[in-house]
Amino acid sequence: MGRRSILRCMSEDLTRLPDEDLMVLVANGVIERPATELFRRHNRALFNFVAWLCQGNTAEAEDLTQKAWVKLMTRCADYSPQAAFRTFLFQIARNTWLDARKSAFEQYKEAIDDTHLQLPSEDLSPDAELHLRQNLQSVHKALMGLPAAQREVVALRFFSDMSLEEIAHTVGEGFETVKSRLRYAFARLRRDLEAQA
Repeated sequence: MGRRSILRCMSEDLTRLPDEDLMVLVANGVIERPATELFRRHNRALFNFVAWLCQGNTAEAEDLTQKAWVKLMTRCADYSPQAAFRTFLFQIARNTWLDARKSAFEQYKEAIDDTHLQLPSEDLSPDAELHLRQNLQSVHKALMGLPAAQREVVALRFFSDMSLEEIAHTVGEGFETVKSRLRYAFARLRRDLEAQA
């Protein structure tokens, strides 16, 4: 992006720019306003994803989410506009979680706080949302019982609203592997939830 393009983008309302243009501005040294807009758009979904990876340890999730944003700022020159920004950001968060997981024995101290959990309510009818909230404890327990690779793809699909292609890019696996993990996760969730009923 040339200087003229950067100046044109800065004169526009940043809320109208796509994520990729905002990230290119950050990579070119225009940081505060574009980075703030990216944070506003993606922090909640990123935190929810990391919280699921951390099995509900919200303190650890907050720390890792913050580290992911810091790493994004330090790696902004690595960003290629051909890659979806959200995929790039979630890959950084996932790698941050993997690094933390490798470097220490994890202790799970606290369950996920329901106030931090954001349900995908736009696609749910009021009755379906009420039913899901009433059964949230059972669903949470079943999700936490999934193997990490399955829990990760479920969290990306339903709590971060990613497509299967985006998930495959984020976790570095093939499309068919992601579909398979989701299929196995749903089968196990169904079995576990029926056993709890």
